[in-house]
Amino acid sequence: MIMKQIIDLSFSLLLFVWVGTSISVAANVQQVDQIQSAQCPHAPQAYKGKKKCGFDKKKFKHELTVFITKESGMNVNEARAFFPVFFEMRESMRHIEQQKERALRTAAKNNMAERDCKRVLNEMQELDKKRARIEAQYMARLQKMVGARKLLKAIDADKRFGRRLFKQMTKPNKK
Repeated sequence: MIMKQIIDLSFSLLLFVWVGTSISVAANVQQVDQIQSAQCPHAPQAYKGKKKCGFDKKKFKHELTVFITKESGMNVNEARAFFPVFFEMRESMRHIEQQKERALRTAAKNNMAERDCKRVLNEMQELDKKRARIEAQYMARLQKMVGARKLLKAIDADKRFGRRLFKQMTKPNKK
């Protein structure tokens, strides 16, 4: 039962990390402006112990935006330019990963012939190549906006934020 909850939470985190939310980026940047002087939530306590259905997408995206902005040293104008493209990139990557998963699940469920399985593997390789091309295009755009140093710091901050949140969500509650 606990393992299923951990798997559910893990899946939710991975899904939400790649899912763009409906909140407008302009609202996020405005909130970043307002919170610029606030302390950065290195380990956002708001998510600790939350159940899958209690996950707040807007709060997650906002805290991620604030964390990346602070950790990468972006100014407000850079953040305004960066985050719409950043979240657009995440959405396109998520879409490609969904296509790969769909192809894999279909092949596994249908007990396909060897020839068909090879076709699915080739399709997955093509999707990987497409993902790499798209990622390279977005990285070039983002680098032009904020520079290589800040882009690397932003990528690192994004990964650290996700790992910390994942650890908090999978940590057993101590009573």
